[in-house]
Amino acid sequence: MLIASTLDPGGSILPLAYAIVDSENDASWTWFCERFRIAFGERENMCIVSDRHDSIWKASALVYPGLTHYACIWHLWNNLLKKCRGNKEQVRRLYFALAKAYTLQEFSELMGRLDTIDKKLGVYLFDSGYHKWSRVYATVKRTWTLTSNIAESINNSIAKAREFPVCKLMDYMRQLIETWNEKHSEEGRNTFTDLTNEYNEAYEDNKELSHRMTVRASTEFLHTVTDGMKRFSVCLRSKICSCGRFQLDEIPCGHALAAIMYRHQHGEDYCSAYYNNKNFKDTYAIPVEPLPCESTWEIPFDVLEQIVLPPDSKRPPGRPSFKRMKPFYEVKFKRAKMTCSKCGIEGHNKKTCSNLPK
Repeated sequence: MLIASTLDPGGSILPLAYAIVDSENDASWTWFCERFRIAFGERENMCIVSDRHDSIWKASALVYPGLTHYACIWHLWNNLLKKCRGNKEQVRRLYFALAKAYTLQEFSELMGRLDTIDKKLGVYLFDSGYHKWSRVYATVKRTWTLTSNIAESINNSIAKAREFPVCKLMDYMRQLIETWNEKHSEEGRNTFTDLTNEYNEAYEDNKELSHRMTVRASTEFLHTVTDGMKRFSVCLRSKICSCGRFQLDEIPCGHALAAIMYRHQHGEDYCSAYYNNKNFKDTYAIPVEPLPCESTWEIPFDVLEQIVLPPDSKRPPGRPSFKRMKPFYEVKFKRAKMTCSKCGIEGHNKKTCSNLPK
């Protein structure tokens, strides 16, 4: 099953399209992307985030030649880990800080620290393309969507249902989306703030930080905000802050909110429309219609005449695996416990063992 999904204004998973194909290959992904484009078209600032599966990248480049395609930073980290020969925990912290950096200065500083550990890691990340995984180099604002975790979450939700026959699997998907639709629709109705709960919390946290800052106005829109020993420039007209968060997250950072409150304006007006609770409710305004009993269906005769054959595939030898094979970096190796030759008890040392033999 191939699935395309996104995040709704409430920060929850929103499935857009799904289809059942014979296998995950170039032809199936190309067909899926073509049907997706017919249904949704190509929109401004639209982008794709996925793992590094070759078929997905080939299909998106063919169907959406001008669209920006980003790599999931978690999958890229797994590839980077295979090349790591130094302190893996230190490299991990530096890599994810690089991916989430908001300014070029911060990115360059972190990359310099990574080069001191192993220059080959920096070369690999450069060859991968900074714009494909780093937030600060991204050409499209993708806010907090840096991974393909929503795809992994959907796969986990339907893991058992994948064993069902096709009709039952499709019905399961319909019921799942119907349940999610009503749940999020109710959440929107019970939210009374301008922003959705998910992003209103981030807004309130930034607002709390802004109380300790001082503001000096240069023009009607340009301000200098002092936060402790650091100074930041905020332009309310362009919605830009020198810290990088205002323009990349599309929600006022603490420095921007300090300037906004200095002007006695509403911070919600400077947030992206994507975070608006009204748009959240509009997302689920169209319900998933209940499916009537099969005995009441009126099926066209030409549909009844169609014969659907099973896919032409060959089952691999052996019993099918129901568990994902873990890569080497997820496997925890345990030392085998030796059995004492005197008493036969596992873990005992025969030199110091005082137990009687069995």
